[in-house]
Amino acid sequence: MDIDLTDPGLLLRDDVLADPRPLYDTLRREAPVWQIPGQDTFLVSDPALIRDAVGRPDDFSSNIVSLLHDDGTGCPVPFRISRYRDPIHVLSTADPPLHTRHRKLVQPHLSPAALSDLEPAIADIVDRYLEPVLTAGRLDIVAAFSDPVPARTVCELLGLPADDVPSVLTYTLGTGALLDGVTDLDGMGRAVTSAMKLAVFAKGRLGEALARPPEERSGLLGIFAGQILAGEVTEDEVCSMLTVFITAGSETTASLIATAIETLARDAELQDRLRDRPEDIPAALEDILRASGPFQFHYRYAPAATTLGGAAIPARSRVLLMWAAANRPAPGGPEPSEGDGPGRTPPHFAFGRGIHFCIGAPVARLEARVALEQLLARTTSVRLDPDHPPTRRASIFIRRHATLPVVVEPS
Repeated sequence: MDIDLTDPGLLLRDDVLADPRPLYDTLRREAPVWQIPGQDTFLVSDPALIRDAVGRPDDFSSNIVSLLHDDGTGCPVPFRISRYRDPIHVLSTADPPLHTRHRKLVQPHLSPAALSDLEPAIADIVDRYLEPVLTAGRLDIVAAFSDPVPARTVCELLGLPADDVPSVLTYTLGTGALLDGVTDLDGMGRAVTSAMKLAVFAKGRLGEALARPPEERSGLLGIFAGQILAGEVTEDEVCSMLTVFITAGSETTASLIATAIETLARDAELQDRLRDRPEDIPAALEDILRASGPFQFHYRYAPAATTLGGAAIPARSRVLLMWAAANRPAPGGPEPSEGDGPGRTPPHFAFGRGIHFCIGAPVARLEARVALEQLLARTTSVRLDPDHPPTRRASIFIRRHATLPVVVEPS
């Protein structure tokens, strides 16, 4: 691939969207802090510089003030969506001390220990969507399995009815266009409308939870309702958090499950080994996350002029912390691991780093593990459909399948 770092449209080029890894390797080697020509937008690909940036929230705010979109000529330009320190920012897009308060409200209910009671429900969800996959034998496993399983799990986690799954899928897809980078101006307007509809949906479901007696509330909605009534959080804050859980919670895991299935479908030896040794599935998932994690980056905003790795970052710049690039091998050799030991897989950036490490990571790992365990236990073979290759949704932000046609042989 010819990588021209003087090309302002490089990030949205078709071949880069299809496989950004050559670009990431070039950035690691030649421009660890790369400024998109003509833009106050900087891509940070070096692991050490990313760790530096996440440790400086005053210099690199998590508030999303603007997003990149296609200006109509194939060049990424900013689209303003909020103000710095706007109260709409919660969890992943909030800064301390607000972020700290939000995280403390949610963290106890999303820890691996707290989620142990959720595993039987996830197993039932996986089984429900896996049955028609096994019956069909040949189908698009994205539409039938890897998209609806996380959407249904999000509903279970939040305390939403199963009938809300189609709404969750619709809002996630529509709102996700805001972050894809390839969306034109008209598309950004439609995505904003989708985000507004999602906010109305979340507010309505929260209102229903608040109207119920405590014993009839369930999931995180029930917990949030109690926290609101105790004065620990506002309704607006909870509505914003619900939109994060609905979109990121379903989209991230959908990407991981589909990528894991494609990885297995392309590697019969790995597939057979994991069938024989399902206890190795968690480690295999970590390898997949490192090699092909869902999120390519997250935005940061520089409220004042600063520097990073010797590069000048002007005030009001966008800074993209490139998790996927940081997971690539270091130029000239393998990436050194931090704290490796026997039985441990090398660390990665797939769920971010620092105080904003993905709060939903335990849920995503649990869903993906259960999905692969049941898929492998109930099949003798999963392979790609030779007549219909996989397709991906064009996006600079998340690596996600549009379709994944497979041929499944039940056991």
